[in-house]
Amino acid sequence: MQTILSPKDPRLSDYQLLKTKEAPSDKFIADHEKTAVRLLNSDLRVESVFCMPKYWEKHKELIQSKLSDPNKCFVAEKSVFEETIGFSVHQGFMAVGYQKWNHLSEIKSPILLLNSIVDSENIGSILRTAAAFGIQAVLFDSKSASPYLRRSVRVSMGSLFQIQLIRIPNLTETLISLKTSGYKILSLSLPREGTGLSSKTKSIYEISKQNQFVLVLGNESEGIEPTVLNLSDQLIYIPMKNQIDSLNVSHAFAVALSHLLG
Repeated sequence: MQTILSPKDPRLSDYQLLKTKEAPSDKFIADHEKTAVRLLNSDLRVESVFCMPKYWEKHKELIQSKLSDPNKCFVAEKSVFEETIGFSVHQGFMAVGYQKWNHLSEIKSPILLLNSIVDSENIGSILRTAAAFGIQAVLFDSKSASPYLRRSVRVSMGSLFQIQLIRIPNLTETLISLKTSGYKILSLSLPREGTGLSSKTKSIYEISKQNQFVLVLGNESEGIEPTVLNLSDQLIYIPMKNQIDSLNVSHAFAVALSHLLG
């Protein structure tokens, strides 16, 4: 353990002024006690820990068991901690981990596919819901934001550490491959009149429990891309009342899973 006395200490470069940077990197920040603890308990590699004294005392054994270099745990009083990261906190416990991405060949059902989901808080909420319902793998197309953005990790409460995360460079090829392998492609999409898709559009209440499937969620404002809709085996929607035409994507996802999973 190393005691930190200055917010400008060069050893804290990963933690300094977090709100002003989110540069591409193979590392990420877990900035909440529960999230950081889940990172330390996961199989992901942890680079360092930065915390206030009470969290060092509370989690000392876990930190020491996870860090290969004990000098990579940095401890600072609240004022130094907050000046370092650039904002006030209720919980002064953070950790830096290394991103982990799985391969498509390792995939397990049930599967979620994100099509152009760009809001990091939505992704965090989606991942938390996915873990709660037992989703095994989440596929991210090239237009979706990374699940390892600080806000995504925070909102997910570390749920992403329990799920296979896969980046897919070619969405169409991946969907065709999954269909060939026996997966049913289900897209959560509002009914679209005059598109020729009405024959395969059903209410979520008309869909039976599913086994080997991929559920697709689309962009927050534009929905799922037409190419994906055309490749889908079924388009499913959630009937709503009081002239409400849509739900937040993570809320809609939870409703869909409650009907699809046995």
